[in-house]
Amino acid sequence: MKPVQLTWIAAAMIGLSPLVQAGFDGAISDDSLRQVGESEVYVPLFHAKGKAGIGSSTGKRVDFDGLASNIFSRTIRNDVYTSGSKHFGSTHYNFAQAANQDVWFGEWYEGDQDESYNNRTVYYVGDNTGTTVPTSGSATYNITGINHFSGSNKLSGTFTADFAQQTLTGDIANASLSINVDSTIDAASASFNGTATANQAGVTTQGISQGHFFGADAATLAGIATFAGNSDLDTAFGGAKE
Repeated sequence: MKPVQLTWIAAAMIGLSPLVQAGFDGAISDDSLRQVGESEVYVPLFHAKGKAGIGSSTGKRVDFDGLASNIFSRTIRNDVYTSGSKHFGSTHYNFAQAANQDVWFGEWYEGDQDESYNNRTVYYVGDNTGTTVPTSGSATYNITGINHFSGSNKLSGTFTADFAQQTLTGDIANASLSINVDSTIDAASASFNGTATANQAGVTTQGISQGHFFGADAATLAGIATFAGNSDLDTAFGGAKE
């Protein structure tokens, strides 16, 4: 049973801001080849409708839960799922889940797995049913980032949400790339938007950050950092409260 959506009055009484319409929130850096949203494909034992999904921009979306559960076409490396055959497939998904919620983030690309990242795009999508965001207090989130994932190079770090000041800040990094996020929270829509700063090989690049909180009391979050003119730096991220 899904949680009942809080009314504006009830939410205000306990310092939360409700997301009025339940559905799916998400974004993708390039929607020319892929799209995210509610899944539309039903295949018994493999895929279900009504979940967070991804698919061809001209086709139907399949659920991430099904992709993650399909032992015939996915591998799990360092808590990141890779869907697609290393030897036979020409398209690949690298994605991770925020805690145990129907919230997912990652990248899609064409070419040889772990080698050719052609037409790469980053994304996040999640079910916002029952989502509430505090308007006071703060929380720390353990965050994973995905950028040209090849097995052991996920980004890691923490973000801090100051719900009283409505800010989200933090850093994630691996051995070759760091991403700083400095965003403003909109509690009413459970979203955040702001700047992103990438540092790679001593070169700093400015971009934008965007995303959403999901779950009761903003239990998890997911988003993307994108950099106009240098999409190789585009990074998907997500995580849960400590």
